[in-house]
Amino acid sequence: MKMTRILTPLALAVSAVVASHQALAGPSGYAPPPPSGPDPVYSAGTAVFRVGASFVDPDNDRDHFRIDDRFYIDQFQDQYDDYDRLGFRIDDDTSWNFTAGFMPMDHFMLEVGYIGETDHDLDIRNPELVDIINDEIVVIDDRDLRLGQLSRWSGFAMANWFPVCTESWVQPYVGIGAHYTDFDNHNVRGRFADFLVDYAGGVTPLDGRVRYDDDWGWAAQAGVDIMFGRDSNWLVNAAVMYLDTEVKADLHYRVDNENFFFDTVRAIRTDFDLDPWVYNLGIGYRF
Repeated sequence: MKMTRILTPLALAVSAVVASHQALAGPSGYAPPPPSGPDPVYSAGTAVFRVGASFVDPDNDRDHFRIDDRFYIDQFQDQYDDYDRLGFRIDDDTSWNFTAGFMPMDHFMLEVGYIGETDHDLDIRNPELVDIINDEIVVIDDRDLRLGQLSRWSGFAMANWFPVCTESWVQPYVGIGAHYTDFDNHNVRGRFADFLVDYAGGVTPLDGRVRYDDDWGWAAQAGVDIMFGRDSNWLVNAAVMYLDTEVKADLHYRVDNENFFFDTVRAIRTDFDLDPWVYNLGIGYRF
């Protein structure tokens, strides 16, 4: 009798659980899975392609050349024996860019990219050209001298970290990597050519040329990808990059050498930091 009083409530409880499960499962006996969260937006296996515009802004736009060989002004060596910190100005320019990235795991992307060619006017700042008048050195011209146009393009590789959850349709990121920057050589013309003839021993017609070494350096960036809606594959991208760039340049021009029966070539080697900030804005597509 006691056993019957214990087993009867237990059997009723088991029957109630079985009946409720069958009611949830429906007539076929299938139980639906529990509801899940939104699908990942950026996760392992995601690939992204971006294209847009770049504003290249040199960081050291008012700096000095560091000239390895002393630059003497021939006529005034005694008065001007240290001319190796000529100041310069370099302006900014706009170009285009593209990047491609792949996520081997959640939150991390490997990215390669290209920043198109930009042309930067490179001026020697206030060189203070002088002459001797009444036995005194007088500044006769302190206008900037246009050395030429510095043309460059860059390729880079980055490792990016995306800190927010993979389901977010706003994906900020930071990255670090390396860049390669290519520079084009150019001829010396205009007032700077006249300067070399008048003050630095150049012969007429001046056959001057500036040659630049290409550069490798580190790079870093911060940016954000914003999807055009959670279910869209299209996105808008904004990013800022820093490229650590040192420019090494050689100036070659012909001079009249009194010790020879022919002209010789004078070479002046210098270097300066370009270190541009690059501001990118564009659109992209994820796969």
